[in-house]
Amino acid sequence: MSVWWWVLIWVVLVLFALGVVAVLGLGLWRRAKLLLGELSVASERFAEISAKLEQVAERAEPREPAVFTDPLELRQERYRAQRAKASERAHGR
Repeated sequence: MSVWWWVLIWVVLVLFALGVVAVLGLGLWRRAKLLLGELSVASERFAEISAKLEQVAERAEPREPAVFTDPLELRQERYRAQRAKASERAHGR
């Protein structure tokens, strides 16, 4: 075999390797485009949810921690809340 056969073999091997790299790169590019599309949809949904959470947080009344409150007052408050819930259920609301 002459030197030209070796050159031809190496050229074919390099072209085949470039083809494999091109096919793998194309598949990776397509998956990356799909991923970026999904990420943009997810970021839009996250922005919507964040806006809704901010609205809910604005409407919520801030409560003080009940750590230093009298336990008797807390029991009475819980009892009143339970009674109110029970009366709502009894009246079908």
